Amino acid sequence: MKNRKRGLVRLVLLLASVLFIIGAFCGCELLEELFEGPTPSYEIPEGSCEVHFVDIGQGDSTLIMADNKNILIDTGEKDSDNVLINYLNNKGISELEYFVITHFDSDHFGEAVEVLNAFSVKNVMIPDQVKTTKMYETFISTLEEKTEINVIFANDIVGQKVNVGQLELSILAPLRNDYKDSNDYSISMVARWGNNKFLLTGDAEKNAEEDIVAQYSSKDLDCDVFKAGHHGSRTSSSAELLELATPTKIVICCGTDNKYEHPHEEAMERFESIPNVEIYRTDKMGTIIMIADGENITVKTEK
Repeated sequence: MKNRKRGLVRLVLLLASVLFIIGAFCGCELLEELFEGPTPSYEIPEGSCEVHFVDIGQGDSTLIMADNKNILIDTGEKDSDNVLINYLNNKGISELEYFVITHFDSDHFGEAVEVLNAFSVKNVMIPDQVKTTKMYETFISTLEEKTEINVIFANDIVGQKVNVGQLELSILAPLRNDYKDSNDYSISMVARWGNNKFLLTGDAEKNAEEDIVAQYSSKDLDCDVFKAGHHGSRTSSSAELLELATPTKIVICCGTDNKYEHPHEEAMERFESIPNVEIYRTDKMGTIIMIADGENITVKTEK
């Protein structure tokens, strides 16, 4: 009887050991999957360029993916939830060919230092603008420490084209370096993929837009997609600029129930007066992804 009991105890212990080893092995795999996860992969259609208007609340952040290269324009506010960083990680991005900061307002470069630290950045493009804020000083000091990054002042290359693979960026503004309003220092550009064009003007307002309209023709500003200036503010996206741009799609980047009440009714009226225009808003649709194949643009929205 004692021998039989000892045998049963040994059998139970042996089974427990086997189960423990199996459980530990499976548990390790499960933990690895939970905490590391599979390597992110994101592929865009061959021969296409994608422009992501990322929903980061009340602010701007635009990601352009083309020819296996990535361009990030602005970051939105400083964000403890890492919405933008996580979005880029989920797209499998580890390197930015260009990181563009249109101007130094917190809702456009609040996460800039975090981006510089999280990703390998080759080129940073900024306006020739100085601000006396701690956020600006921290960004500049961080940029100075990263000596491997090539820094480009947009004012020095206005009127020139920057090629990123087959993607072409035409730098339009800032046209002056003595604006009184921070928004008017915004880097403005046309991103062209084949025959598809995206006009991006940051937060450029009346003075900067008047300079742009005076400097350029409809040939320079004509676009398929126009990202509304200053989140759809009444003081941007003038009738004169829209007449030259003639967009068929307008994207408004703004936060839900934001305190500025963007987009303003006056701007919306100007947008809606454009024949057959399609209007997209991040506050209502979430992140907006536009896929350009050089001739046509298809749109996917998060919501």
